[in-house]
Amino acid sequence: MRTVLLACLLACGSNDSKPAVDAPTDAPHTATTGTVERGQYLVDHVLVCGVCHTPNGADGKPDPTKYLAGSRSYDFTDKTGTVITVNAENLTTHNPEGLATWSDEQIRTALQGGIDDEHVALYPIMPYPEYSQLTKQDADSIIQYLRTVPANDNVVPADYPYFDQDPPAPAIDGTKVPHTTLAASDPQFAAAERGRYLATVACLNCHTPQLGDDIPDLTKAFAGGKQYTFIRGAPKQTSVNITPDATGIGTWSIADIVAALKSNTEKGTGRAFCSTHPGGPELLGKMTESDMTDIATYLHTLPPVANGPFTCE
Repeated sequence: MRTVLLACLLACGSNDSKPAVDAPTDAPHTATTGTVERGQYLVDHVLVCGVCHTPNGADGKPDPTKYLAGSRSYDFTDKTGTVITVNAENLTTHNPEGLATWSDEQIRTALQGGIDDEHVALYPIMPYPEYSQLTKQDADSIIQYLRTVPANDNVVPADYPYFDQDPPAPAIDGTKVPHTTLAASDPQFAAAERGRYLATVACLNCHTPQLGDDIPDLTKAFAGGKQYTFIRGAPKQTSVNITPDATGIGTWSIADIVAALKSNTEKGTGRAFCSTHPGGPELLGKMTESDMTDIATYLHTLPPVANGPFTCE
């Protein structure tokens, strides 16, 4: 079974020196660090996996009876001009629809290297190039939590018209993700660098334009302009610039950014963010105050990049 793992993570430092993910293996490299509780926090309130992997009910809200059972679809256009629909897969403990038969190492390899249990390369709509920066503790926490998710037999449609990407997209070069502009002696330096890690894994994929062939342009990290859609035929969504430039969030304070994460609304206008943004009190807004503040401190002290401004469509 092919699974697109859109999992979640959190950590307290950068991981620039992390080696490339090994080829898929069935070796029982079990998840021995981290905790189930941390994994649940990461899955539900940091990268909010359910936004993609929990389908909506008739009322348009996530269906709790199909928690993490898939599927929301994403459309993107590849370099040949073909529109490809990718579906978020079943992450429950169901056999065969979910992860019941996957080893911990197979989940880890999909999560961080973009190759599934059948050695099929995954599309980087699931941001495994960014998840390559995961610490082992956070990856293990996610794996441990996914092992506890009740089985659900929801069947997810195959990706269309191609079922895989070959080869998988490369891991990002973590050393090229910009650091805070704060001096190392600044009292907020450590918080900003913790925010750098969180933003790398939680924000970089959507808020960074691409050079092509699924390679993010890290010279414009967090500067917005990436386009995608949730449903075939729907208007394209465009991510906004979240660097402290006039074309981004240059007039926002740290408190403004935290408030926006909690409310999912724009500073000043009160306008709701694009429908693809997972903010608000039940999603990103349920992160700890310290995690939200670390992210906000980092974004507030990023090198500004002029790009945009962009709107949702």
